[in-house]
Amino acid sequence: MDDKKNILVIKLSKEHDESDKPLKDRVSGKWKISPKRLDDVEFVVVLILQEVVATYRLGDEFKYNRSTGRVEDLELIEDDTYEKYIGQFVDYKTSNPATLSSESNLFDK
Repeated sequence: MDDKKNILVIKLSKEHDESDKPLKDRVSGKWKISPKRLDDVEFVVVLILQEVVATYRLGDEFKYNRSTGRVEDLELIEDDTYEKYIGQFVDYKTSNPATLSSESNLFDK
């Protein structure tokens, strides 16, 4: 377990789960988070109703809209580093759908 690695946690609502868009497209969407905070992020974990449904490695490219303060078009790379957590439920209650966490904070509860 490496707590030096920040993880971007994306929480999708049930509405997103039922969307016609592919999951990866929904995850790369428009998130209210500072691009500077993404500098140390290596991985993205996607939750729906507290269940891990996907994991990705965060690539180097994304767009930032200064007027809205949102990042979008995140480069998501298929990666199996956190694949073992897919299907696991986590106790991660935050009101913000895009937050940073560590591996131990997310999975060791």
